[in-house]
Amino acid sequence: MFDLAELGPQHFDDLIGTRFAIADSELALTLRAVERYRSPSPRGPAFSLTFAAPANTRGTQGTYRLIHPRLGELAMFLVPIAPVDGVPQFEAVFN
Repeated sequence: MFDLAELGPQHFDDLIGTRFAIADSELALTLRAVERYRSPSPRGPAFSLTFAAPANTRGTQGTYRLIHPRLGELAMFLVPIAPVDGVPQFEAVFN
């Protein structure tokens, strides 16, 4: 499992459009966007990841174990945000 503190937005740029399986579930999320933010944080770059979920997916905010073929397993805190064109969206913010 990767330590998220070691990952930056550049690790996700090439993964837009790919699927992240949710551990212990048959569901997967598709990475839709990587957005960079200006931040004075000494911890590294601030950024967010936006994921699209399958239609009719209902989820709550919480830590999900996501699995990607290139990155392996990642524990991410995801928050549901407004749907786009009826597709449920989730966001992870790193700052």
